[in-house]
Amino acid sequence: MEYDKEDFKEMIKDWQADNSPEMDDLEIIEIEFLEDTQEWVAYIDDNKSSYSLTDDGTGNIVINYSGTR
Repeated sequence: MEYDKEDFKEMIKDWQADNSPEMDDLEIIEIEFLEDTQEWVAYIDDNKSSYSLTDDGTGNIVINYSGTR
């Protein structure tokens, strides 16, 4: 699936809306394109933890716990 940074950001916003209210506190810190894996990744935080978000290859967002802040 080919898309740009703004498309990925919109995918995240849609995912947050679909998973509201439990994902409402997440804030996007950075979005980058990883050349080696050819995928977008977003780094996000809430008031307790850090996470990364990726696309599972089908347009679905996958949340990965990174650690406590």
